[in-house]
Amino acid sequence: MVEITSAGYMIFLIGIMIVSGALGGMVSAVLAGRDDQPFVSLIIKHTFVGIVAAMTVPLILNLFSSDLLDAGQTKPLKLFTVSGLCIVFALFSARFLERFKGEDRYDREPHQTGDHVIKQEKNSGTAIPVISAEKAKLLENQLKILKSLAGVRDAKMTMTDLLKDSGMVQSNFDETLSLLMAKGSVAQEFSDGKLHFVLTSRGRQQLTKMTGS
Repeated sequence: MVEITSAGYMIFLIGIMIVSGALGGMVSAVLAGRDDQPFVSLIIKHTFVGIVAAMTVPLILNLFSSDLLDAGQTKPLKLFTVSGLCIVFALFSARFLERFKGEDRYDREPHQTGDHVIKQEKNSGTAIPVISAEKAKLLENQLKILKSLAGVRDAKMTMTDLLKDSGMVQSNFDETLSLLMAKGSVAQEFSDGKLHFVLTSRGRQQLTKMTGS
């Protein structure tokens, strides 16, 4: 049997811990792989954490008064046990820290309090949904067209008059008018040799709901 000097044995143990820790960290990175994080940076981080975790194995063994490290000098097969412990520590330590970090991030995220909910309510007590600026603009454009039709006789106008009265640009007008027609709020009617757009009963209901009157 090849004798291993004390200094050489220490270097050999450190090598086992580094290699085993790196291997456990790589396995942990593979198991924790996500699409929102580059795999290269993930595997580097887990490998580093795995090596650090593996280096704590001698401390744990010493706390439990284990002579596993000393026995490895005379019984080299014991070193496989040391290597296995390092891999297990690296595997679970890296995943534990990743999960702990995720939970800590969640705890630091601002939560909506009851006061915020109350501020979003109408006088009637119904919650007001938060809408985007784009959706708010679209609703405003719909309201312009509905008001224009509701403000004229028979609630019907030609496209040219409706566009002029609404004060909208052509692209927004076409998009909004198509949406209102798809909802059934505005209909087409051919009269007096011209094509008119007519406010339907559903359109009046929508206008009443949007204006609150």
